[in-house]
Amino acid sequence: MSSKTSPTPRTLTPEQDDAVTRLYNYDHTILVAPTGAGKTVIALTGIHQLIADHHLHKVIVAAPAKVIEKMIWLDEMCKWQHLRGMRAIQLEGNSQQRIKTLLANEAEIVLVSLNNLDWLLKQDHECDGIVIDELSKAAGKWTKGLKSKKLCERLIWRCGMTATPVSQSYEKLFSLARIIDGGLALGTNKQAYLNAYFDSDYMGYNLTLKGFADAQIMSKVASLVHLVTDNKVKVLPELREWVIKFDMPAKTREIYNEMKKHMVVEDRESPNQAVKSGVLRQIASGFYYRDGESQKSDPVRLDTARADAALYWAKGLKGEPGIVFYEFVQQLVQLEELPDNILRAQIQSMSHGIDGLQNTYDSVCFLQPPWSRDQQEQSIGRVWRTGQTKPVTVTTLICNDTLDELVMARVEDRAKWMVLFKQHLEEN
Repeated sequence: MSSKTSPTPRTLTPEQDDAVTRLYNYDHTILVAPTGAGKTVIALTGIHQLIADHHLHKVIVAAPAKVIEKMIWLDEMCKWQHLRGMRAIQLEGNSQQRIKTLLANEAEIVLVSLNNLDWLLKQDHECDGIVIDELSKAAGKWTKGLKSKKLCERLIWRCGMTATPVSQSYEKLFSLARIIDGGLALGTNKQAYLNAYFDSDYMGYNLTLKGFADAQIMSKVASLVHLVTDNKVKVLPELREWVIKFDMPAKTREIYNEMKKHMVVEDRESPNQAVKSGVLRQIASGFYYRDGESQKSDPVRLDTARADAALYWAKGLKGEPGIVFYEFVQQLVQLEELPDNILRAQIQSMSHGIDGLQNTYDSVCFLQPPWSRDQQEQSIGRVWRTGQTKPVTVTTLICNDTLDELVMARVEDRAKWMVLFKQHLEEN
């Protein structure tokens, strides 16, 4: 787009104001911002100004299903005076219901879940812009339509929002960039991208960056990225991180070791290995599902060592409120003995739209290290964010000599990738 100028509301922070200006002046943006930085209000304000100045007509907002269900975007529009005049529709239900809503309402914003995005792109949507919430998640199966020039040629303005664009090295950055700019920065052929910047093992599975490839990649993609400055460390109370380690009972260890013999944990796992990894994580939590990770069968119960460690953590709070994040349904059953001051939350459902927790909670416990750094940071960010007045303590429970230790190390490696990503942005 040609350069435009339009004042942003004075209620936004300088960092948010800069991000809005970026969205207003550029067709393609990957907006990188930590949880709690206000990505939603930044995007909505940018959309509001672009539509008000007749640069855009109607914009799609695609987000994870849970975000749509919880009406996070609609609620955000109600919080800000300058956004209350905007009209939005939310496409839900079956195909016929979504079509009825789409045709019957005049609105500037069309809210749709990521799993229905490809469906919407095939309809007569009349949209010329798109915002993708949680771009890192959208880079997979939900965005086939965005790779089709015919389906999305009307989407002249695109914004993708994420906190961790390189949570899994620089491989995934290709998909993020292609969705937003159609391949202008890194091309349209992923294999060509991988061949140019990565070396692989003899099986073609494990990829490592070639020398100086990270700098070369960032020189191409830097103009596409806008980084919202993270001032948390400067303005928020201290973030403390602890680990509580515990041992696996001998009988459970025999079962764990037997399962471990039949798998090899690699950086790039086959689907079968991924299932076995999940089973190992279950066994390290004192149970396992007979049908893998589907959680539909009755679990085989082994021990309560992890639940006992969680109870030890909870007692240490001495009645003060805390949150424990679990992954599997059976883990919730194991947590029945936790006192009432502890909120039990499944990590997959608590990573979005939990505004207000920072006013009550300052102690968080991960029942086991999460595979996803995105989910981990989002969960912590719901408490360690603007409005928090007390130091926040994050505790992770780790079973000794298990996959827990590998997962913890992988999360730390992914954090290093993000630091490197930011350094390259500053250099370009």
